[in-house]
Amino acid sequence: MNIKYIPIYTDDVEKQLLFFTEKLGLEIYGCKNILFGQECTIIKTRNPGVFILVLKQAQSNTKTPPIILNTDDCLNDYHSLKTAGIDFYNEPEYSPIGLGAEFSDPSGNRYLLIEERIYS
Repeated sequence: MNIKYIPIYTDDVEKQLLFFTEKLGLEIYGCKNILFGQECTIIKTRNPGVFILVLKQAQSNTKTPPIILNTDDCLNDYHSLKTAGIDFYNEPEYSPIGLGAEFSDPSGNRYLLIEERIYS
């Protein structure tokens, strides 16, 4: 079993698509009716076979859990994303699983940028 689709709910689909394409540098893969007959835009990630589904938010309190973005260089990606206009909740900090920083998209979905490290 593998993860293939990650749903992201938004009040403003166009703003969300600009976030993924202009800020994160991802590309639009297409549009389909995948979940419950609801049309969504599919975003191609850098992970083969894993896609983000951008869906119009049905309820104002529907939020997804944080999406974890793995990186080989947290500091470099942190600075690149800040330069692209992304506001982080914190500067990169060490945790038991590695170096990470958290940010959100225009719809309030949270992301954790993490560089996994083994400290043993």
